[in-house]
Amino acid sequence: MKVYSLPEELAFEAPDYTNYNREREEAREAAHKEKIKEWLVEQGFDGDRTGETVSFPVADGYAQYMFADKGRSSYLLHLPYGDAWHYRDVEFLPKTEIVKRIEQQKNIASIFASR
Repeated sequence: MKVYSLPEELAFEAPDYTNYNREREEAREAAHKEKIKEWLVEQGFDGDRTGETVSFPVADGYAQYMFADKGRSSYLLHLPYGDAWHYRDVEFLPKTEIVKRIEQQKNIASIFASR
């Protein structure tokens, strides 16, 4: 699966670690993800899974990506949150595996959300 960095108009500012607030940072990331999803839809990525995210554990955090769904020309956008980790083998995963992992992560999140 092709992986791209965010375009310049969607750049994400690094957090202010001198006055770090986890809740504020999570809200800022959520708003940024929504902005990226809107941009993808404007670019013609109108598939059902456009804007869904997938993450992979790396070192002490996660590598995060947003799925841009447009049939056969789907790809991932790297999300530069936290330490902005990259998952080493992500480009070798086919679309079916990415979709499967998105579903798995959504299912796990729903289990813990109901508790």
